Amino acid sequence: MSENNTTEGTASAESTSQKKSGSGKLAVAFVAVAALAAVGGGVVANSVGGGDGASETSVSAGEGATAGETVTTVADVQVAGENRGLDDVHQGGEESRENVLVTTEWLAERLDEGDLHEQGIVLLDVSEELASSELTPYSEAHIPQAQYVNWSTEFTQPNTREFISQEEFTALAQGLGINDDTTIVIYGDNNNWFAAYAAWVFKLYGAEDVRLLDGGLKKWEEVDGRELVEDVPSAPEGSWEAKPQNLDIRALQTEVLPIAEQNAEADGENVGERNLVDIRFQDEYDGEVGVNAEIFEGEGASIWGHIPGAVNVPWGEIVNEDGTFKEADEIRAIYEEAGVDFSKGTIAYCRIGERASHTWYALSQLLGEDVKVYDGSWSEWGNSVGVPVANNTGERGGVWGGS
Repeated sequence: MSENNTTEGTASAESTSQKKSGSGKLAVAFVAVAALAAVGGGVVANSVGGGDGASETSVSAGEGATAGETVTTVADVQVAGENRGLDDVHQGGEESRENVLVTTEWLAERLDEGDLHEQGIVLLDVSEELASSELTPYSEAHIPQAQYVNWSTEFTQPNTREFISQEEFTALAQGLGINDDTTIVIYGDNNNWFAAYAAWVFKLYGAEDVRLLDGGLKKWEEVDGRELVEDVPSAPEGSWEAKPQNLDIRALQTEVLPIAEQNAEADGENVGERNLVDIRFQDEYDGEVGVNAEIFEGEGASIWGHIPGAVNVPWGEIVNEDGTFKEADEIRAIYEEAGVDFSKGTIAYCRIGERASHTWYALSQLLGEDVKVYDGSWSEWGNSVGVPVANNTGERGGVWGGS
């Protein structure tokens, strides 16, 4: 088998437009690589594109449709953000672990002291709640005073996978009781994957003090055997206001593509301006398997493999058995041994962005490194036409496989 059998794609149809507003904020409108899809003989735009607001694209209907009938689809979604650096992202985790991670003991002590809001703390449960989870779902019981946030419906717009607007995120945060000086503590099941994703989203919108409960629900419930309650708390209205998305911690496909193309031309070596770190399991990275669609509905990909030049560091290598993060020097050594060059920035990806956020948290918040999450991840890349893909099996995997 070839150690790195790289298939280079054709030139991308992807384009990027950037618009500066009077306030200096940057609105990035982007068109996905798989720009058009044939539907019943007609052509329907299924990507997002440039423009100054939501617009519709009308095309002729396919065979069998009524004469003159048109198909319409919204074809304009903007990522409104700005490049404002990492000053409000990094919280000094490289100086003190407690600046970005709180222990179960720390939280238990605060709960014993009484109302968390009066102490300037908001506790959030952001769990995946898979049926296979052995941990208690929020609706049955949860850590005292925790509020629940649904990662898939409350953070994103319907049908676009883009995040809610700055104004909508402000409303969400204020409804949770978040103020400018609030310490946001987040935990979840499934090894804190979606808790880390939520932490990244809060940082994306400029929250200054965001911390994970180290070890998450697993550490609290399963390892420590601490109290869970059924009471759902109410929160006083907060006053914190979100900023535009910080594009210094988020990578869109348009940014990843030229790095991947450079790496593909270099036979899969990492020569691009940023490291690429693939967080998925090795058989996914190698291209031996895609994804179990019955478990991860909607997350499958028609192409198997990885982005050229990406190194594979599954998230589990940086955590202990109880779900807590390993020490910072151990984590750094693991990534350096895998080939990550910390003299340049890093882009992390997985399948939909949640495990990549877990790695982002370790590298950015614990180590203080320059890291972005490519939240489109393999569910976007592996369903795009014309992007370069590396497959370590020497075979063609996925829908477009075969002899």
